[in-house]
Amino acid sequence: MRCNYTLLTAFIVLSFFYGVIYAGVEVERVDPETFSYDERLQYVVSYLGIRIGTVEMLNRYDENNSGTIDETVISMRTFSGVPFLSVYTEFFSTRGDDGYFTKSATFDRKRSEWAYYYAYRDVNSTRIIVDRGYKDRNDGRISDVEIDTLNPETYVHDALTFISILRDSAHTENFYELDMLIDRDVQTLRVEPAGGIEKIEVRAFENEKEAYHTSGVLEFEGIHGLSRKYQTWISTDERRIPLKARVRIAIGSVKIRLEEYENNR
Repeated sequence: MRCNYTLLTAFIVLSFFYGVIYAGVEVERVDPETFSYDERLQYVVSYLGIRIGTVEMLNRYDENNSGTIDETVISMRTFSGVPFLSVYTEFFSTRGDDGYFTKSATFDRKRSEWAYYYAYRDVNSTRIIVDRGYKDRNDGRISDVEIDTLNPETYVHDALTFISILRDSAHTENFYELDMLIDRDVQTLRVEPAGGIEKIEVRAFENEKEAYHTSGVLEFEGIHGLSRKYQTWISTDERRIPLKARVRIAIGSVKIRLEEYENNR
């Protein structure tokens, strides 16, 4: 699909919504401005020391389990003129009771047509339906539709469940792997043991915070110059806040730093 996944893939280190109905599958656009959230994280994205965009994450926690995020909206915006990271993309995901994603939707809002990607999993099955295409902003015409049925042998994760696991496991001293849904393929993400605790400056809190420094390897080809290696820094307190991330690209690194944090719980 022609959606640009660069920042979402970068944030997987740390990862939409216009109403579309096709072949009986409905894609609901969840507007970030009206999404009722419990936690908001605002990040600044920079490259070679230049601020190039922002990533905002809005999380809603499970009413019956205060430690589990069951819905998220991630908005990725880059400033105009950036040659290889020109996106205005929104991502929405919901989690099932089994801990894996049940619905994942991505929309690219930069074009005259809304480029959308929608993956849906039956809660009782590993089967995944992927619906991709374009919808005209003015007349609602749907075009370039591609629908695929995936039958992975195991349940897989998306950005919501991956980031939640990364937060929960930031302190682990064990190596582990996660199966991730990337476009229409299931790929493997290797997470290395925590590399110790560091103190880092965090603008959102206007002081230093202790953070677990973790790293990993994406076991698939890089997208738009992204390499397979990444690093994250996640706070050591009970909220396990993603504070900073870095992903290697062909020249230098894309860096993501927490600038604002809000928790309403």
